Amino acid sequence: MSKYTSDQPITEPTNDEFNRAVFATDFIKIISNFKDTESYVIGLYGKWGSGKTSTINLILKQLASKNDIYSISINAWALGGDHEIILWDILNQISTKLTDKKAKTKRARFGHLLNKVSKAELPFDLSSEIPLDSSTKNTMNSSSGKILNTVSYLGQILSSSDNISLARNRIESYIKNKKIIVFIDDLDRLPGKQIINILRSINTIADYGGISYVLPIDIQYVSSAVEEQLPFGQSGSEFIEKVIQLPIDLPTLTQEKIDHVLFDKINILLIEHKISLSEDEIQRFQRLYFELNKYIKSPRDINKIINVLRFRMPISNTEINIVDLIILEIIRLFDKHFYEIIKTHRDLLINHIHIPSVKYRLDSHNKKRTIDADKLDINSDQKEILQQLFPAFDALYTNTNFSNKDTLRKLKRIADENYFDLFFASLDSEINVSNKQILEIVRLSDTPDKLNKALFSTINTNNFDFALRLIIDNISLVKDTITLSTNLLDLVDTFQTKYDSPGLQLSPFSTLLLRINDILRGSNTKLTDYITLLDHNYQKKRIETLPLLIREVDVYSEKKDSKFHINLTEDELAEYKKHALEIITSLSVNNEIPVASHDTSNFLYTYWVKYGDKTNSEKYIKRRVKTATEVLDFISQFLGKATTLGTSIARRTDLNSSTYESINSYVDVSYLYQILISDSTYNQLMNIKQNAIDYFDDMLDENALSVVGNEQSAEFRLIIAKQFIYLYEQNT
Repeated sequence: MSKYTSDQPITEPTNDEFNRAVFATDFIKIISNFKDTESYVIGLYGKWGSGKTSTINLILKQLASKNDIYSISINAWALGGDHEIILWDILNQISTKLTDKKAKTKRARFGHLLNKVSKAELPFDLSSEIPLDSSTKNTMNSSSGKILNTVSYLGQILSSSDNISLARNRIESYIKNKKIIVFIDDLDRLPGKQIINILRSINTIADYGGISYVLPIDIQYVSSAVEEQLPFGQSGSEFIEKVIQLPIDLPTLTQEKIDHVLFDKINILLIEHKISLSEDEIQRFQRLYFELNKYIKSPRDINKIINVLRFRMPISNTEINIVDLIILEIIRLFDKHFYEIIKTHRDLLINHIHIPSVKYRLDSHNKKRTIDADKLDINSDQKEILQQLFPAFDALYTNTNFSNKDTLRKLKRIADENYFDLFFASLDSEINVSNKQILEIVRLSDTPDKLNKALFSTINTNNFDFALRLIIDNISLVKDTITLSTNLLDLVDTFQTKYDSPGLQLSPFSTLLLRINDILRGSNTKLTDYITLLDHNYQKKRIETLPLLIREVDVYSEKKDSKFHINLTEDELAEYKKHALEIITSLSVNNEIPVASHDTSNFLYTYWVKYGDKTNSEKYIKRRVKTATEVLDFISQFLGKATTLGTSIARRTDLNSSTYESINSYVDVSYLYQILISDSTYNQLMNIKQNAIDYFDDMLDENALSVVGNEQSAEFRLIIAKQFIYLYEQNT
């Protein structure tokens, strides 16, 4: 497993992705031309994350092979920004380089070096040259060349004009014809006061011939930090200009170079995780990326992106579209505001097919969507990105219409309603289902027990529709399609809402029937398969599912132009109908066909008559229905159901002529009429006028009689009696 890309600067030329080594060589040529007695302060200017420290490391690497230039590297931030400690460390390192003798230090009580209570010798044996006068007796003690608090008070010791001169003569005598280059890194991580103290130290105290200083800094930050510490009206940049004699800008990285390095690193990740992109997806990435690359300006920016992708790719591979993932992560890292706009405007941005948007349900001409889109707090570049990511959003502003919605799903695009949320949250099996889980399920199709366990532990009412589409996408991997289909029927039978159709959506069971057609599409034994499905549910005593299974074959075997067409020959279809009739007849023998159901089992009467004749159904009904109450409950089961958009309340519709004729095809309605008028409760309704009839369509209150569940109340039965008697008398 590859490691994350550290934000640590590079130290080896082999890791030089931005050709900094060329600049390092040119830089060394500059300092090589300095005279031995000259001293300069060089500013190496570059933004945070632009590679200043990496460049310094490459310069140090090349200087290591030169005998006439000595290099010293100091990290001001690591030394706490204390100018006394930094000054001591500079002189100590130079002394060690030139004399092979280190100034001795003793550990303080807690093991720290170079702190305020350290004991240390002065570098270059300066303690033997510099007198300790009475002004420092109260704070320093000399004993055998050791000076208490030497490190902390080195600046004070060397700050007097006499001591500066003595120290200069001593140190320059060691340097002689040598060049010393001191690199002080990470000044731009320090507060302004510490920066000023360090600059004053190297500009006044440590201004020795032959020693030059290189300060890699973000000049804007340093100037601003310094200015905050200066008297009002004084310029921080002017202060820096007086200290730095040779300002050099780190070569600006071209956007082309940054893009090239980022692409190379992304490509390595794709290879590592065995992710391949089609030519169309590569081109789509290029179009999107070049709308966003303005955010990416430094090696540090590249490292941020690669580290995030290294985390996301292993858990997202095969689950969501990789191009969309990369683009969205770049937006998240560098434009939080735009990211939040995308995250919080799901309904506006995506196509709604299987899961209708409540907000835009009635917005058939996209007027409201367009108004809301125009209100988004985005610029023209961000609008272009949204149009490329989301075809539904693009359609609001162009004449194009992305008609193949399944393509978005198959590519696992953020623009698909099933995948959008996966880009913003970890997988939640209660809501979402992963492609990996579906792959495991379809590969278990020839092992029923394992398949059943995997289905029931993975798929639920919340993710059912999405899971079915993933199964269809991977149908080529299914070894036993009929076993998969029967197990799916078993699964959906456990859903309490299996027959509920919320809003404009299909019920889970109806959705499954359509998907089973897709699952069995490639089968060479379709007749056997569809008969097996019937038998399976018959054996499970799922009476209400049987007419739905029969209807599916009956309808879609005839619709040759439908994408759900079931391809059966005329002989096969006749055989199927014969088998269905045998099952219905068997149910009637055992009185298992309901005469007062509130589910879908009443549709059995339709196919009993269609595949047989009225004689048998009429005999059955007359045997089971003998009282007025039984007549009204029998009629009520055939009433339609309607759900008002935006609510979950199901209502019964009125008994209309079409339903009346259907009932008459099952049993002679005169039989039902005679039973009703023989009952004293309903006898008085004979010759009823239309204006005396109550209609469910006028009852829209949530507590009205029309609400499903009231069918067996006396009031409900009275309304049905009125409607039935009126229709009968009008038709005879």
